[in-house]
Amino acid sequence: MILILKGKYNTSIMVLESINLDGRLGPANEFLISQENDKAIKFLNNVLDDDPSMDNAWLLLGIAKRRIGEFIDAIECFKTVTELKSSIEEAWGLYTVTLLDIGNISAAEVIIEKACELNPTNEKLKFYKENLIRIYKKFGPFF
Repeated sequence: MILILKGKYNTSIMVLESINLDGRLGPANEFLISQENDKAIKFLNNVLDDDPSMDNAWLLLGIAKRRIGEFIDAIECFKTVTELKSSIEEAWGLYTVTLLDIGNISAAEVIIEKACELNPTNEKLKFYKENLIRIYKKFGPFF
């Protein structure tokens, strides 16, 4: 799955390599690809009303919320993902970056540390821990 993330400074493409989307989430993915974030949010809220345990729905909702600048809501979505399934590295990365976006560096440091504690063999999370906050501090937002 490929998502295009637009930020105030640039546009990035994020490949969610390890996500196997439930078939019910296909329309949400299409809305996100076509930048129809409000439609994605409405669709995902309906899905989550039916099944609030769908970690990938929370992840996609967080991405859509982040895109429209609702950072606090996005943080809550990413937090929910990590509580439901602590191995989704994209959720940890986006959780950390979104905390950085609102200027909460100390919370971002705690979150990425927790991600590594819960996933001690995950090399991508180790990379995030060693580099994500440092790069953000130096260069600013990158999504």
